[in-house]
Amino acid sequence: MGRGILITVLGISVITAFLILKLNANSKQGLNTTVDYYELTQARLIANSGVEVYLEKLRRDKTLNGSFSDIGLMDGEYEISITGPDSQMTITSTGHFGNTNHQVIVTAIREPAVLPPVNGAMYISSDTLTVKLQGNLDIDGNDRNIDGSPGSESPMPGIAVDDSGDSAYVINNLKPQIANDIEGLGGSPSVQTVGDTTNWKEVAENLIFSADYTLPTGTYTTGTVLGTFAEPKITYVTGDVDFSGTATGSGILIINGNVTFSGQFTYYGMLIVYGKSSITINIVGNGGIYGSTALVGDNVDIKATGNASFFYSSQAISNAQVNLKSSRFEILSWWE
Repeated sequence: MGRGILITVLGISVITAFLILKLNANSKQGLNTTVDYYELTQARLIANSGVEVYLEKLRRDKTLNGSFSDIGLMDGEYEISITGPDSQMTITSTGHFGNTNHQVIVTAIREPAVLPPVNGAMYISSDTLTVKLQGNLDIDGNDRNIDGSPGSESPMPGIAVDDSGDSAYVINNLKPQIANDIEGLGGSPSVQTVGDTTNWKEVAENLIFSADYTLPTGTYTTGTVLGTFAEPKITYVTGDVDFSGTATGSGILIINGNVTFSGQFTYYGMLIVYGKSSITINIVGNGGIYGSTALVGDNVDIKATGNASFFYSSQAISNAQVNLKSSRFEILSWWE
C-alpha cells in the first residue's frame, strides 16, 4: 500500500517537473521569438526611415549619389546606396538593430520640372491693368538664340495679355518710339490676346518647392550667378530685389516682389514676377532676358531709363525644360 502511494507520488513529481521544464522552455522560446520580432521590426523601421531621409536629401541636393554608411537612428544604424540616373534611380537601405538586418530596395524617377506655358516675349496678367511702358525697351517675340542669331521657331507676341480690352489699353497707351520696338507676331506693335488659364500662383509654388537657390530681399551685384546655360537652376527671391553689376543667370527666376535691374543683368530662361498687388520693374542699366517673362499682379509698371531687352528664345526655354530638375519623385517599386 505504502509502496504504491510512493510510486504514485514519484510519478506525479516527475510529470510535474517535466511540465515545469516544458513550460520554462516554451516561455524562453516565446521570449526569444518576441525579442527577434522586436529587433526585426526595429531594423525594418530603420531601413524604411533611411529611404525617407534620403529622399528628402535628394529633394534638396539634386546631384546626391553614392554610398553612405554608419548612420545612427533609433538605437540602431543604417547604410544607403544611391545609384543610377534620375530616370531610373535605385535607393538601397539596410537597417541594423541588435543582431538583425533588414534591407529595402526602392526604384524611383525624379520628375522633370514643369515650366508654365510661354505666351510671348512678355506676358502681363492683371485684374486691373495699369501698365506703363517707358524708356528704351526692346520687346521682341521673334525667336532668337542666346547669341542673338535668329531661332527656328515661329514668332510669338511681343506682349501677350489676357483679353482684347487689355490689348487695346496697352496699344493706346504706347508712345510711338516704344510701339516700334515691340515686335513679333502680327507686326509692330506686337500686342496679342491669349487664352491663358494658368493658375500662376500654383505654378510658382510648385517651382518654389523645387528651388535650387532661395534668396532674401536685397541687392545682388557682379559675381552673382544664378545658374549657367550648361547647368540652369531654379531661383526663388522672397521680396524686392535689385540685380546690379554684371549678375547673370539661367533657368527659372521667380520673384515675389518688385525688381530693379540697375546693371547689365542677363538671364536665359523664364522670369516670373508675381504675388504683389503692384509689380514694378525698374531698368536703369542694360538688362536682358532671353526666353520669356511673365508679370502677374493687380498692377504692372515697367520703367526703363537704360536699354532693356526682352527677347523670346525657344533655345533658352528648351534648355531649361530639358535640364531643370524638380524635387518630386515617382516611386516605381518598394521591395523589402
